[in-house]
Amino acid sequence: MCSVFDTELWGILDGLTLLQDRDFNRILIQTDSLEIVHANSNSGLVRRIQQRLRNIEHWVVRHILREANLVVDQIVKMVSIDLDGVN
Repeated sequence: MCSVFDTELWGILDGLTLLQDRDFNRILIQTDSLEIVHANSNSGLVRRIQQRLRNIEHWVVRHILREANLVVDQIVKMVSIDLDGVN
């Protein structure tokens, strides 16, 4: 069990890991959580993300309204439907 904040951070860390494995050096991180955008280094997850970002040539973390992020919203809905079907 973990908080929504930690879940968002794990998603960012996992995404960064995948992108670095594929040698991407320009990354845009979009989140609907202002808490994530303004996160400090008190969290071990935040520190791990910051370490990964140091190895990336150009990166940006941007806040985006949930309603404006239609692609991610549709992906979440598809995953929710798939999970409902598994149970």
